[in-house]
Amino acid sequence: MPSRRFELCVRAVFAVVLLSGLTPAALAELPQTYLALLQEADSRDLSDDRFLETADMVSVLVDGGRAEVHAAILAHLPDRAGVVADWPLPDPEPAAPAPAPQAPQPQHRDLGEAPVDLAEAPEGSGGWLAAPLRALRDDSWAGHIRAGIQLERGNSELTDLTFAVELDRELEDGWRIDSQFEYFIAEHDGRTTRDNWLAELRVERELDNGTGYYAGGSYDRDEIGLYSQSAFLTAGGIWHVLERERMDWKLRAGAGQRFREAAATGVTTTDWVAEAGSSFSYDLSETSRFASETTAYAGGGSRIDQRFTLTNRLFGDWAVQTGLRIEHEFEDRPGFEPTDVRLDISLLYAFD
Repeated sequence: MPSRRFELCVRAVFAVVLLSGLTPAALAELPQTYLALLQEADSRDLSDDRFLETADMVSVLVDGGRAEVHAAILAHLPDRAGVVADWPLPDPEPAAPAPAPQAPQPQHRDLGEAPVDLAEAPEGSGGWLAAPLRALRDDSWAGHIRAGIQLERGNSELTDLTFAVELDRELEDGWRIDSQFEYFIAEHDGRTTRDNWLAELRVERELDNGTGYYAGGSYDRDEIGLYSQSAFLTAGGIWHVLERERMDWKLRAGAGQRFREAAATGVTTTDWVAEAGSSFSYDLSETSRFASETTAYAGGGSRIDQRFTLTNRLFGDWAVQTGLRIEHEFEDRPGFEPTDVRLDISLLYAFD
C-alpha cells in the first residue's frame, strides 16, 4: 500500500508540473522538487525497477533528460549508482558545424515600395541616365494646343483646317527644349487641295551672360507642294538681346544642311545653308500678347519664314489666336509662286 500511495503521489506531482507549464525547455537544472522525488523513492526502499521508472519520469521533464538525472543520482544518491550504471543514455549530439561564410548579397529594392525617383539621386549616382533625369523639373512643361480655320492666298486660294501642338521644356543649367507640330488639311470640290504636316525641334542652352548655343531641326511633309519632303538640321549660337517683364527678344545664328525631295521626280538634294533667326514677344496687356518668329536660310535653296501671332485670352486657359505666316523661296520654281501667305484664326488652350 505505501508503494501504491507513493506511486499515486509521484503521478500527481507530474500532473501538477505538466499543467503548470514546466516543460523541459523551461528547466535549466534538476529542480529541487524532482530531486526530492528521487530521494523519497530511494528512502521507501523501492525496487530497482520501480526506482528506474520514477527516474525515467523525471528525465522526461528536465532539460538535460536522462544525463541530468543520472548525474543527480550519482551526486546525491550514491547507493543507487549501481541501479543506473547500465541505464541507456543518449549519445551526445555532435557539435553543429560552423556556418560557411557567405558572400555579401546585393541589396534589392522591394518591388512593393514606392518607385525610385532618379531625379533625386545623389550626384554621380545612377549612371548616364541619372544626370538628364535629375535635370528635369516636374513643373517645367508648358505649351498649348490649338485648332482653327485657315485662309490662304498665293499658290492656292482655299480655306482649310489646322491643328497644332507646341511643347516647351525647361531644364536646369539654362537648358531648354522647344518643339512644335502642325498639321494642315483642306478639300475643295471633293478634291484634296492641301495635306501637309510640319515638325520642329530645337534644344538650346543659355549661359549666365545671355549668350549660348543651340541645335535643332525641322521636317516638312507636303503631298501637294513642289517638294514632297524637306528638312533642315542646324546648330549655332544664341544671344538674348532683351529680357524684361513684358518684352523678350532673342537672336540666333548658325549653319547646317537642307534636304529636299522633289515631288515630281523623286530626286533628292542636300545643300549647306547658313541660318539666322529672331524670336520676339511683347505683352500688350495682361490678356494680350504679340509674338514673331523669323528664320532665314542662305545657301542652296535660300528661303525666309516669318510668323506673327496675336493671342488674346478669353477666360481661364482658353484664348483665341490670330496668326499670319509668310514663306518666301528665293530660288526659281516654275509653276509656283515664290511667296505663300497664310492667315488663320484658332481657338487655343494653354497649359504650364
